[in-house]
Amino acid sequence: MALTLYHRTSIGQASEAVRHGFKDEPWNFEIRDSRARDDEVPLEGVWLTDRPLSAVDGPPGNALLEVTVDLSESSLETFEIEGIFHGTKLWVIPAELLNPHAKSRIADVDPNTSWQFDAGTGSSQDPP
Repeated sequence: MALTLYHRTSIGQASEAVRHGFKDEPWNFEIRDSRARDDEVPLEGVWLTDRPLSAVDGPPGNALLEVTVDLSESSLETFEIEGIFHGTKLWVIPAELLNPHAKSRIADVDPNTSWQFDAGTGSSQDPP
């Protein structure tokens, strides 16, 4: 059964993800490892949620990607980050694992910043 997840990013990065797949990015959720003198835990991967988040709630970006993943939610448990959002699941999944199992489409673009975005092709156009 396919799982639908969401990723907010810039229009340019969204277009790249649709065409070429995701790239890992570093994320800082201020998670501490109590076993290692309370050091901060570095995370790197693709930030995905189980519902669309606004740019205010999630990472900044003018584009929202809908990502259909042919992996089960239980297979992604290792990558779930708990306690960040109330009522929303968050995963940081390595791009190497995600890309072979994901199909992405641009689901929404901020109309105030998208004058140069062509929804039909998923690419940017030169200014008029």
